[in-house]
Amino acid sequence: MPFEFYILVIPFCAIPVFLVSLDYLNKSAELERRRGNVIDFDKFVKGKEAGDAVDIDIAELLDIQHKIAA
Repeated sequence: MPFEFYILVIPFCAIPVFLVSLDYLNKSAELERRRGNVIDFDKFVKGKEAGDAVDIDIAELLDIQHKIAA
């Protein structure tokens, strides 16, 4: 009886723990990828000089002309 009990109980305990661990690792990796994609706009604009081309979308976010950096 105890042998059959262990055969039934161990997979139902180990598999959910394994799946929850995988889910946690996947979410933490996804957050790390998102954090790496953030651009510091202030540092980007300070590196530009007058007359440098700036992407139109970035210029709209920063409220500057799209051809000339601030």
